[in-house]
Amino acid sequence: MQHLTTIISSHISNLYGDISFSPALSAPPKPEHGEYCFGVFTLAKPLGKSPNIIAEEIANELRKDTANFTQINTIGGYVNLSCTAGIWLDILNTISHPEMVKPGRWKTVIVDYIGANAGKPLHIGHLCTPSVGQAICNIYNHLGYKVIGDSHFGDWGGIFGKLIWSFKNDGIAAFSTESDKVSYREEFLRNLSISNILELYQSFHLPILWAEDEVIKKQEERESWAREEFKKLSKGDPENVELWKQFTAISISEIEKKLDLLNVHANYNIGESFYEGLNLPRPNNEDYPDLQWNMKDIVAELIKNKVATQNEDGSVGVVFSEESKLPSCILQKKDGTGLYLTSDLAAIKYRLTNGWNPSKIIYSVDVRQQLHLRQAFAIAKMAWPELTEWVEFFHAFNGFIKLKEWAMSTRNGTLIFLEKLIEEGEERTTAVLEEKWRTGDNKLSPEDIQAITVGAIKYSYLSQDREKDVTFDWDKALSFEGNSGPYIQYACVRAGKVAKTENIKPKNIDIQNIELSLYDTALIRTLSEMEMKIQDTASKYKPHTLALYCYDLAVCFNSFYVHTPKILEEWDENLKYLRLELCRLTSEKITLGFSLLGIKMPSEM
Repeated sequence: MQHLTTIISSHISNLYGDISFSPALSAPPKPEHGEYCFGVFTLAKPLGKSPNIIAEEIANELRKDTANFTQINTIGGYVNLSCTAGIWLDILNTISHPEMVKPGRWKTVIVDYIGANAGKPLHIGHLCTPSVGQAICNIYNHLGYKVIGDSHFGDWGGIFGKLIWSFKNDGIAAFSTESDKVSYREEFLRNLSISNILELYQSFHLPILWAEDEVIKKQEERESWAREEFKKLSKGDPENVELWKQFTAISISEIEKKLDLLNVHANYNIGESFYEGLNLPRPNNEDYPDLQWNMKDIVAELIKNKVATQNEDGSVGVVFSEESKLPSCILQKKDGTGLYLTSDLAAIKYRLTNGWNPSKIIYSVDVRQQLHLRQAFAIAKMAWPELTEWVEFFHAFNGFIKLKEWAMSTRNGTLIFLEKLIEEGEERTTAVLEEKWRTGDNKLSPEDIQAITVGAIKYSYLSQDREKDVTFDWDKALSFEGNSGPYIQYACVRAGKVAKTENIKPKNIDIQNIELSLYDTALIRTLSEMEMKIQDTASKYKPHTLALYCYDLAVCFNSFYVHTPKILEEWDENLKYLRLELCRLTSEKITLGFSLLGIKMPSEM
């Protein structure tokens, strides 16, 4: 399409001399108007003419070029045009052999996403940041950037005091001797899973066998005991450090397995504990640069540079300028412990100084963290202007997935865990396929059923603007009609099958004598838009732009397929080849689009 834009720009330069104008080509609102259109409203001021007059003058100029245009008309300030077969072949060749522009060459992007927590299995809510963040990673990698994805794993805080205390105390009342208790704990650790870690957390909050008037008192005591266990961990108690390591390692390992089902793969799981600077063991021996400045170092530096102030009670805070419209915040509590803000500032400095040299740091974190991250970014820019001057910080926030039935809570056990969600989805997918007679020898493979299921789940979320909340709907997600993952996958598989049947390029392509249909040209035009849509998705950090493009391409292909019968029986070898090439490119582009969204394509539908 760039060649067509250049041709039109050249004609406009011939017409108006020094005026430089690059038309923004798009499909006309109605097919009968033409194959492309562009507005001329920005030319009105420099030319001192109305858009209607300018459009007609440009149309008259383009009508002279019969080698490239077959029809030119105007409506208001828009020029509508139709192209010769030669132009369409040129566009098709560009699609088939794209000159890849890699705007990210030599640049690094860090994506902070996932944000899972130790001891808590992934649930339906974890479709959000992992799906959006992985799509951003994939798209920026496609654009040539070096991408570093960090899960910023939640492996620190009071929850570990609760887990450790619960491990040491809950469930052992039935054992009378110390050796039996030790055996019980050893057996528990041998069979450690994220599920029984979750049971430790939930048992800590369940007032089992307590009299009603004792519940509050007992819970307060347990909270106090848990704080003591966490304090011991923070001071390097060997037993508690080993328990922390085992709980964290199994959590990361099992969460990674579940994320693998969603095609989500972070490069690193650098936990929140890392920034405490306690030299804790790395749970799964990940290899990333060592820490130079921990949270206490960061706070001391900010106080020294007068970015932060120590308050009378010993706490440390930051007061922003009135122009920033940001409320003041606390960096360190009076007892010397850091907060999430302190941890995020330590992470920012770590990422800027450990050799990664990012040009962008993108946070795929939910909408509740907007103020928090605005404060973090503002403090980082005040504290380290020389490090942040050329770095873009962006919060690609997301809304939530809602359930119709109930609110989600880990503590209360009212969650749909991700594993169960996918299992139920596969059962539903199988039932839908059976209705379409995909049974017996015609049955799809387990891998294809999983690809359809996960694709349906992820697409139902990624096709929505990430800033909005989404109510999950099984019937809509698994529909083979309309805007859904299975509908797009079906179009892709169908296109691929047609293309593979026969696609031998003629020795001498004579395109000038081919008469293309509206469905041929509409599909070529839509295929040509893909890289632009990828760029747009990257610039706005909104995967739904690419997702909806894949849907538009599927719709366009299906219309082409229905209105272009007997492709394989076409007598004109040139036209037959061209249409088979359109099928091949459709399959290729939808597969690429879904791959960038982190969705696999089934081999059969």
